[in-house]
Amino acid sequence: MGTKNARRNYGKTRAAVASVATERFQILLDQARKMALTDEKLSRRYVSLARKISSRTKVRIPRESKMYLCKGCGLALVPGHNAKIRLHAHTTGIVISCLSCGAVKRYPVNPKAVANKGLAR
Repeated sequence: MGTKNARRNYGKTRAAVASVATERFQILLDQARKMALTDEKLSRRYVSLARKISSRTKVRIPRESKMYLCKGCGLALVPGHNAKIRLHAHTTGIVISCLSCGAVKRYPVNPKAVANKGLAR
């Protein structure tokens, strides 16, 4: 009969489930960014709910949104408030630091690859 924790989508197609999930976690992430300014605990809760929706429906959170989520403390990062962003052109690229837990994310930037992508489009 299935497991105790089995979740069913009752005939919905994968695209329908994905579109609803994407809409819901985008709303949660927007609310998490707003709440990060006032209530960090609520912001963490919204981020955890968005990640849970993403994992259960197997829909990826977009890279642009995921860049501003702290893996260390689960907080939505707002530049200038609880996050510090630095550009290191020759060494590491973009560095995003969480000011509440100290976690650091690095995103490499290759100038040649960026220039080639710009010309290709």
